[in-house]
Amino acid sequence: MDSKQKAGVWMGERDAFHAKQSEILEAIKDEADWVPIEGAIMVVSTEPAGITLIAPNPTLPGVIVLADGGSPAASARLQAVGEDMVRRAMAARGITEEEAA
Repeated sequence: MDSKQKAGVWMGERDAFHAKQSEILEAIKDEADWVPIEGAIMVVSTEPAGITLIAPNPTLPGVIVLADGGSPAASARLQAVGEDMVRRAMAARGITEEEAA
């Protein structure tokens, strides 16, 4: 699907996607140490040391996961853990993962 079509779907179903994004973030808060950031959450990890920012994608349905650790390997591990938390939260709520454009 080209991005124009996807953007049209997004604009038409924005409220439903926002509700799903909020559900995912609330579920992650229950299982992670986090600090508040308006419209997002920041997960703080000591093993490996680093942070993961999890936020609704502002332009398309979905959630963005950005991770930064003390090394490339730690960053990759934090990224994978963050993505897994999002997928588990989605699965628990019956929210299907969509293919990236």
